[in-house]
Amino acid sequence: MAEEHKDKKHEKRRTATQAAAFITPMVKEFFKDTLRTRAEGKQKLAYTFICCHHEEILRAMDILPLWTENFAGICGAKRDAERFLQRAESLGLSRSLCTYALCGIGFDQWREELGEMPPDAPWGGQARPDFMISSGQILCDPRSKWYQASQQFMPDVPIYNIDLPYPLYDQKRDHRKVWGYYHKYIVAQLRGLVAFCEEQTSKKMDYDRLSELVDLTDRTWNLIHETYELRRAVPTPMGTGDAMNTMVPINFWMATQKAYDFFIELKKELEEKIAKGEGEVEDERYRLMWGGGLPSWFALNDFNYFNGKGASFPVETTYRSVVPLYEMDIPKTKDPIEHIAWRWLWYWTFWYEKARKRPESEPDVERLITWIEDYKIDGIVMHEAFSCRTWHVGLIWQLHQLGKIYKPIPVLTLGKDGKKEKTYRGLPSLILESDIIDITSYSEVDTRNKIDAFIETLESIRQSKAA
Repeated sequence: MAEEHKDKKHEKRRTATQAAAFITPMVKEFFKDTLRTRAEGKQKLAYTFICCHHEEILRAMDILPLWTENFAGICGAKRDAERFLQRAESLGLSRSLCTYALCGIGFDQWREELGEMPPDAPWGGQARPDFMISSGQILCDPRSKWYQASQQFMPDVPIYNIDLPYPLYDQKRDHRKVWGYYHKYIVAQLRGLVAFCEEQTSKKMDYDRLSELVDLTDRTWNLIHETYELRRAVPTPMGTGDAMNTMVPINFWMATQKAYDFFIELKKELEEKIAKGEGEVEDERYRLMWGGGLPSWFALNDFNYFNGKGASFPVETTYRSVVPLYEMDIPKTKDPIEHIAWRWLWYWTFWYEKARKRPESEPDVERLITWIEDYKIDGIVMHEAFSCRTWHVGLIWQLHQLGKIYKPIPVLTLGKDGKKEKTYRGLPSLILESDIIDITSYSEVDTRNKIDAFIETLESIRQSKAA
């Protein structure tokens, strides 16, 4: 089945914005830069993970981060992950594990065995790191174990594990009561990372530069929020399909002027599209939310299929976790490390207080409710990726909780005898099932049949409301 997918002509996803179209060549250039850096040996390279809020530390130390999840996603998008997944399986690892990790481990083993990049490696391949920085974040087990597995083939490459916890949500307890303890612990973890980087690079941290980069990140966060809020417009000027490209600067270029400048241009483009009344979809009939789950990187053109049915995606929860700092009550501090720690705590607990005001809610559900109302959402699409249990667990439960809030409404449909009958439906939802990069789990026919049925439901509700 993998060969069948690989041989089949793959339609390239059409973007709605110029900014999203620019991402692919920029990422290709990044990979070329990492390979040049590796060959020159003048700068340290580090394997690491996104959403750890340590970009400023790495960049201030002139360390080039290699985002291993990014490379696995590229392999999936190019429909060239299967051979690396199979190599990981040959090492005794199960296909049921995180396929990001399996792809990375399989690639590392092959590269080390050959002493060079595997043949026809996507975009030149992933460079060998000088060290690896992992973080489980009490969220994702592979983030703690992935690099340990890869270290079997690179025993000379050290690992530093940074622990970044945050208070778990409790409806009856105020998380702020333990913030001081968590903040102190996270600051100690970040200082430990600084010490490790100093040891690996043989130079001291420049805290003035670190402060400048922290300030740049804060300004970029606010700019991203302002830019994405423009998507509330009807019709929306940019959808989730494009956002799966524009997430690259958010997750891989943060603490760089390039990321800030990118969103300056994207914001300008969206404002111009709104002024002209241009939308992602020419005739926008249904406004949908990508309500959870990483996408199938090999099937992003499914968003074009939705668009062709008149459906747009003004908002998504995936890679949309950036919230404006001016809505955070961050204590004033001149210490950039302390600021990063406070920002981390706010990042994970931003929706806690709002969720406590609604008994049937919780933070992820509260975020869905807020954006359903703010973006005038007609239905929700979620994706259950079988190998990513940590991020995707609870999605069905979230839909169940939404069902308690958005009560079913009467909808007229045609019965088997051709007569109109009344049925009751709440906020329509669609759950897609596949994987992030394992294309053998995907059926385009089944997926699009599900989309067709979902669109029919949305249309019946739209007509009933109009009547």
